[in-house]
Amino acid sequence: MDFKPTYQKLKKNIKYSTKKDEEKFKQLIKNSFDMIVLLDSNGIQHYVSESSERILGYKPEELVNISVIEKMIHPEDQEKTRAGFIDILENGKNGGTQYRHRHKNGGWVYLEAFGSNQIKNPLIKSLILNLRDITDHKKAEEELNKSKTLLMEANATKDRFFSIIAHDLKSPFNSILGFSEILVNRIKNKDYYDIENYAQIINDSSHRAMNLLTNLLEWSRSQTGKIKFNPEHFNFTDTVNEVVELSNDSALLKSITISKKIPKNTYVFADQSMIKTILRNLISNAIKYTNQGGEIIISLNQNQKEFVVSVSDNGVGIKKEKIEILFRIDSNYSSLGTNNETGTGLGLLLCKEFIEFHDGKIWAKSKLGEGCCVKFTIPTYNKNKQPLNSVN
Repeated sequence: MDFKPTYQKLKKNIKYSTKKDEEKFKQLIKNSFDMIVLLDSNGIQHYVSESSERILGYKPEELVNISVIEKMIHPEDQEKTRAGFIDILENGKNGGTQYRHRHKNGGWVYLEAFGSNQIKNPLIKSLILNLRDITDHKKAEEELNKSKTLLMEANATKDRFFSIIAHDLKSPFNSILGFSEILVNRIKNKDYYDIENYAQIINDSSHRAMNLLTNLLEWSRSQTGKIKFNPEHFNFTDTVNEVVELSNDSALLKSITISKKIPKNTYVFADQSMIKTILRNLISNAIKYTNQGGEIIISLNQNQKEFVVSVSDNGVGIKKEKIEILFRIDSNYSSLGTNNETGTGLGLLLCKEFIEFHDGKIWAKSKLGEGCCVKFTIPTYNKNKQPLNSVN
C-alpha cells in the first residue's frame, strides 16, 4: 500500500472552521501526554507524533518507515507485542499490551499500547496505536515486588532463627544438664565409673553450644546491620594457621589430618574477623562430616581477579540435590556428622553473608561417599580498586 504522509492526508480531510482550530489540533497532537503512531498491516510505522522525542528520545522522522517490532522492541517482549499487533488486525482492537521500547540513549522505556484497526477507514487507512509511557509505574511495581521478596526473606530468616533457638540450642544444653546431674550424683556416691566419659560429653556439648551461640550472635548482627565491614591488608597464611590450630583438638579426636597448601606470606585485603569465622565454620563442617582417619585440605589459588580458597575433605559427601540448598535461608538443611554430631546449617549461611560483604562468592562441590569441597573467593583488589601483591 502506497502511503502519503498521513498527517498531511488527515489535514486534507478535516475541515477547520478557522486557522486557529487547525493550530489547536497541531498543538494537541504535539503536546499529547501519549504518543500516537500509525502503521500499516505489515507493522511498518508511517506516522509518529512529536511526543516521541520527549518519551523515546527519537524525532518522529527517525521512527517512520521501520518495522518497529523487530527494530525497536526488546527481544524478550517481541513475541507478545507481535501477538497484540495480530489481535488488532484480526479483532479490530487491542488494549493494554505492555512492552519495552528502545530509547535513543540505549536504555528501555516501558510502553502500554492501546490499538484500533482503522485500515478500512478511508480517512485513516492505518492501525492506530495510542502509546503511554509507564516506566515509572513499572519501576514502582518492581520496587514493590522487591519489597515483597525482602519481606518474605525476612520472615524466613525470623522463622529460621527461632527454629534454631527452640531446637538446636536446646539440644546441647539438655546434654549438659543431664550428664552433669549424673556426674554430680556419681561423685556424691563415690561412684567414679565412666565419669571421664560423662565429663567429655559435657565438654563437647558445651563447645557445640558456644559455637552455636557465636554463630547466632554474628548472624543476628549481620541481619540487623550491626556488623561493620572493616577490611585490612593482612597475612592470610598466618590467619589460616591460627584457625587450624584452634581446630586441631576436634580433628585429633577423630584422627583427622589437616593439610595446608597455601604459599607463605600470602596477603589479602579483607575483613580478618569475617575470614576467621568463614574458615572456622568450613573447617568445623569438614571435621564433622569426615570419617575417622580422614584428611582435610585447605588450599589457595590466585588469578588476576580473585583469590580462590577451598576447604576439601574425603568424608561422606552430600547428595547433589542438597548442594543447591546449602546456602539458602529457607532450606533448613542439616544432617548428622560421622560421629552423630549435630548442626544447624547456620554456619554456611553466615559464611555466605560474610563472603557477600567482600563481593565474593561461595559454592560447594561434592559426590556422595567421596567427600566435599567448599570454595569461596576474595577479590584481589583493595577498597580503592587497586591490585594487591599477594606475596610480600
